[in-house]
Amino acid sequence: MEHLLSRRQLLAALPLGLLFGLRRAHALEDGRSAFAYQLDLSVLFSFLTLSLSGTAVQEIDRRAGKYRVTMEGQGTGLSTRTEATGIIRDGRFKPVETRAVHHFRNRQNTSTTTYDYTRQRAEIHAVTHTLLLGRRRQVDGVLVIPPGRHVDDLISAELNFADNTLDRDPDGTYHTWVVRRARADNEGPDDVSPDGYRAELVPLRFRPSPDPATGGLTALVDITRFSSWARADQPARVNFAPDRQVSSVQSVLLYGTTLKVRVTGTA
Repeated sequence: MEHLLSRRQLLAALPLGLLFGLRRAHALEDGRSAFAYQLDLSVLFSFLTLSLSGTAVQEIDRRAGKYRVTMEGQGTGLSTRTEATGIIRDGRFKPVETRAVHHFRNRQNTSTTTYDYTRQRAEIHAVTHTLLLGRRRQVDGVLVIPPGRHVDDLISAELNFADNTLDRDPDGTYHTWVVRRARADNEGPDDVSPDGYRAELVPLRFRPSPDPATGGLTALVDITRFSSWARADQPARVNFAPDRQVSSVQSVLLYGTTLKVRVTGTA
């Protein structure tokens, strides 16, 4: 979600779309599965349009208590690669390291987040650029994970929801916390802080409801804490298949910008 269009430039948007766009061929079974996806981005009322096709590979080994997800995509003038590794403990998927490298308009955006459960801390290092003007943003931060609080990246959050192990409130709202770059509430898509950036834990919450048209679920997700392109009045719509796998993501952003991610089949 800062991995949404400003998550450090367009490609920051990619991960949000990609990570939430995960749809596995077999619902969290042990072993390896792969799928193909398509991402379409229209910027400034179609002044700029971008498309990216890619594949994702998921490997789960419950006996060893480990998982690994890799995603790669290519488009005209852009490419992306994300690798997330983690452990499975007490039946829950927990991230250990997430690395992302994105190239767009000859600019490289990198992000690495690590999680240390012995010392109860998370660490993030990222260098990214804004989409329109290419301004540089850098964040280097360490956070203490409060006792008893579950922290995810977007991949482990999706895995836990599909496996029905994500925290849930009595009213049906699922929730977790995600490490992100802290930003001002009034930050614009190309604004850059002269004082640099720190890290923070932001809530990720959504309450799915039945979708009669598909027999699956649908949910609105507020992404304003993740992207300076997001609109408070336009939460992203995430659609889930009957097996709780994400089937598509649609988001209306600022300045006539839209993002769509959909699964196109098994790779």
